[in-house]
Amino acid sequence: MKKKILHLSALIVSLIFISSCSDNDLKYTATVPAAGEFKLTSSVDSMTLHETGAGAHTAIAFQWDSIVYKVSTPVTYTIQIDTLNGNFTSPLEEEIATNKYEISYSDSILNKKSLNLLKLKPDVQNLIQVRIKANLAFGNMPAYSNIKTLKITPYSVRKIAAYLYMPGDVSGGWSNYTTMLCSKENDGKYEGYVQAAEWANFKFTDKSDGSGTFYGSSATLGLSALDASATQWNIWFDAGGYFLVKADLNMMTWSKKAITSFCITGDFNSWSLTANPMTYDAVNKVWTATCDLSNIGYGIQIIANGDWTYKYGINDGSKNSGELTLGGANVVPTLTGSRIVTMDLSHPEKYTYSIK
Repeated sequence: MKKKILHLSALIVSLIFISSCSDNDLKYTATVPAAGEFKLTSSVDSMTLHETGAGAHTAIAFQWDSIVYKVSTPVTYTIQIDTLNGNFTSPLEEEIATNKYEISYSDSILNKKSLNLLKLKPDVQNLIQVRIKANLAFGNMPAYSNIKTLKITPYSVRKIAAYLYMPGDVSGGWSNYTTMLCSKENDGKYEGYVQAAEWANFKFTDKSDGSGTFYGSSATLGLSALDASATQWNIWFDAGGYFLVKADLNMMTWSKKAITSFCITGDFNSWSLTANPMTYDAVNKVWTATCDLSNIGYGIQIIANGDWTYKYGINDGSKNSGELTLGGANVVPTLTGSRIVTMDLSHPEKYTYSIK
C-alpha cells in the first residue's frame, strides 16, 4: 500500500513539473491584425489651402486606432499619401513617432508636399488617397488601415527665392535672423553655408520678424527630423566648424556636411587638390587664396573637401567675377599672374567669386 502511495505521489509531482515547464515555456506568435481592425479618420474630407496664415492654420488632422500583433513589440506607424491613381506603389511616406496615433498638417507644409512631391496641379481640385501602414521592427508584417479619399486644392507658389532663417546661437541671439538658408526655386528645399560653434542651438523659421512657423527638432524622431509642433526641441550642432546646411520642408528633415577645406585647382597647379588651399576670414565671411595664374590653360575650379563632387564653377560665362554654381564650368579669367581669388558663400541666394 505504501508503494502505491509513493508511486502516486511521484506521478502527481511529475505532472506538476511538466505543467510548470509548459507554463514557463509558453511562446507567443505575432499575427497580423484582422482586416477592419485598424481604422483611419480625418478631420475633413475636402481642403482648399490658403497662402495667408499658411504656417499657422491646420489644414487637416488624421487619427487612427492602435493595434496589437499579440506580442509585446513596439509597432511603427507610417502615413502614406498618394495620388488617386498611384495605387501606393511609390507613395509619399512619413514615419510617425512611436505610441502616437495622430498627425496634422498646416496649409504651408501640405501645400509643399502636394506640389513638390505629389506633383498636384495648383488652384484646381485634386483627389488624393491616404492610409496608415503599421509594421513590426524592420518592416515586418505590415498591416494597413482603410483608405481615405480626399479632395485638395493647393495654392500657386510664385517662383521667387524663399528663405529659412536661423535665430539662436548661430545668429547671435534668439531675436536675430542674420543667418539663413535659401530656396532659389521656392520648392521647399533650402541650403546655405553656416559657421557654428559646438552645441550652438537654433531653430528654423520662414519669416525674419518672429511671426512665421518655427521648426525645431523632433523629441521622438531624432535631431535630423524637423518638428513644427508645440513639443519641438531646439536644433543644435553637435560639433563646431563650417557647414553646408540643408533643410527640406517637404520631408521635414535637415542635414549638415562639415566643410574642412576649399582649394583652387586648374592647369596653373596641374589640377592639384592641395597646392592652393583657401583661408577662411570669419569676420568678413569670405574664403581667399593667392594663386599664380600665369598658366591659366583651361581655367580654374574651386573644390570643397578635396572632393570633385563639390566643385564650384560658373554657368554665366563670367571671367573675373560672377556667380558660382555647384558643378559649373571652369572659370577662365582674363586677369593672369599673381592674383587673389575670393569666394563669398555668406549669401545663400547667390554664391560669388572675384579675382583681383
